[in-house]
Amino acid sequence: MSKFTTFYGWLDKQKSRKSPLGTFAGEAVRDESFPKDVASLDALLTYLKSKKVAGVTVATARIAWQTYARGEKKL
Repeated sequence: MSKFTTFYGWLDKQKSRKSPLGTFAGEAVRDESFPKDVASLDALLTYLKSKKVAGVTVATARIAWQTYARGEKKL
């Protein structure tokens, strides 16, 4: 698992990147309802689908979660 304590904490560190990950991270950090304690990819995807985000956002979130879960600092 990641060196970061939460996915949200990891995303916060990615928000300044000039990439789809950075865009997703910035949007997540600005979203007051984003689940700061999300503990699984399924829970993240359920949240995003409830917000009716674009498919590309879901794909970026999936890759971001997988990167986080491997413990990598960035994509």
